[in-house]
Amino acid sequence: MVVKALQKEGASHIFSISGGHLAPIYDAIIDSDLNLEHTRHEQAAVMMADAWGRLSGQPGVALVTAGPGFTNAITGVANARMANVPVVIIGGAVPTDMVGRLDLQEIPQIEVIAPLVKWSRRVVNPAAIMDAIHEAFHHARSGNPGPVYLEIPADILGTMVDEGAIKDCGNRPILKGGGDLDSIKAAVDLLAQASKPILIAGSGSWFARATDNLVKFVEQSGIPAFTTGMGKGVISDHHPLCFGPGFAVRPGAALPALVQADVVLLIATRISLFFAHGNIFNPAAKIIMANIDPDEMGRNRETAIGIVGDAKIVLGQLLEASQGKLRPEKYQGWVSALKKLEEAGLANFKPQLESDQVPIHPVRLCSELDKFLTEDDYLAVDGGDTSVWINMVRTYHKPGHTLESGLFGCLGVGLPYGSALQLAHPGSRVAVMVGDGAVGFNFMEFHTMIRLGLPVVVVVNNDQAWGMVRHSQMLRYGNHRTIGVDLGYVPYHKMVEALGGYGEEVTKPDQIRPALERAFASKKTALVNVLTERDIISPGSHALAAIGKKDGLAGVY
Repeated sequence: MVVKALQKEGASHIFSISGGHLAPIYDAIIDSDLNLEHTRHEQAAVMMADAWGRLSGQPGVALVTAGPGFTNAITGVANARMANVPVVIIGGAVPTDMVGRLDLQEIPQIEVIAPLVKWSRRVVNPAAIMDAIHEAFHHARSGNPGPVYLEIPADILGTMVDEGAIKDCGNRPILKGGGDLDSIKAAVDLLAQASKPILIAGSGSWFARATDNLVKFVEQSGIPAFTTGMGKGVISDHHPLCFGPGFAVRPGAALPALVQADVVLLIATRISLFFAHGNIFNPAAKIIMANIDPDEMGRNRETAIGIVGDAKIVLGQLLEASQGKLRPEKYQGWVSALKKLEEAGLANFKPQLESDQVPIHPVRLCSELDKFLTEDDYLAVDGGDTSVWINMVRTYHKPGHTLESGLFGCLGVGLPYGSALQLAHPGSRVAVMVGDGAVGFNFMEFHTMIRLGLPVVVVVNNDQAWGMVRHSQMLRYGNHRTIGVDLGYVPYHKMVEALGGYGEEVTKPDQIRPALERAFASKKTALVNVLTERDIISPGSHALAAIGKKDGLAGVY
């Protein structure tokens, strides 16, 4: 019943580590067309399911056995929850007649996971299994998506059920709606009054597959656009009206635009840390919030106009309502000013992009990787400082081509995300950019990739430390008061070679591109170990150093 329901929901890949409490499901998978991708840690399994959800927009599926299998999965669940990614986690549990009897691996799993998921349920009626799985998928992908948890005890899974007793109402339709028409009109009127408006498209614009409507609205209105989260690439960075990610520390037009804009149209994104909790915007700026989740209205900053609805539908409504009312010529001066600011910011950043220093500047490393990757290639990002550096230089051509943890700041996602990208796009080139601290999490997923024949190329930004934490300690307490942050030299490339992959070490900037070419040409799971400068401090480290201070992040921006 579990397998039949998963197939009805369109699932193709299931991520898991086989465990005894779920034995009947694994047995049933053998006779199905589901692909079981088994990992070396449940955290990685859930992260791969998370990546599948980000890529497809449909729930990724992870199976986790009881007790430690369940607890190992928690970080991956929390990461998906913070990013609003649809994931269905099916958990095993002790038999119903063993509850409270100190059975093997018994813990109160529903109680533990409930605060971290959109919805949770424990199935105690075997005949309700299929319907429960359809309900889980419905909750995972409806409204504001997110992870859900369905628990099926071992004795329920192993019970024979008369076919006539099975309750199965089938797939549940997903209802999508647009915004209130009065709010749409008010938003257009406010934008028409603005002299310096900007649009920021977030993850929901990707999940709603709103690319066409977004590009049409930007072109029709002439409003400069920025992206964030999974929205990066929904409108290409090369589009004349797109100025890339709305990342305040990214060289270019982002910071001045965020600070100077008089009206900010937020499409399917949230006002969070990444916008300094709303403090980055001009205090006089009016906020138009278009989001599928009404709870986001007014979070961290007063909302002048709130529009609750699906991003694709809302953008279509704005497109229709703004026809003849929003004209590109009105904002040409504003766009030209942003272009000049963008050129100046990039010119100031050029010395770091082209640095020939040894050890290698991390920005030079990220720049070389970005230039090497084509618009059809895929990238997973993992790490603290490493994530900041790559976000300062990455060019986003297409949506769904770059995966990163997001607001949870979760280390360890790189290898699982890279694996899922390669499974989802066989034949495409997939790279992972990861810090040397982060690569230690889920390192044995190299074995998973090698076993599955996934030719993912992992690039390690190796500064021999927990760089972001080390730098934040230095900023806060002085250069000689750091603790627990030094990792020392590790030949990660040789470790991957020992597992059967390709490995190479890089010590000079002009070696980076040739090493990448050899790694991809090997057609193996590969690791390029790049030794970088350990004392260059990223803007992210400044932000981390400010945590807990009364002035918060104000000084960072």
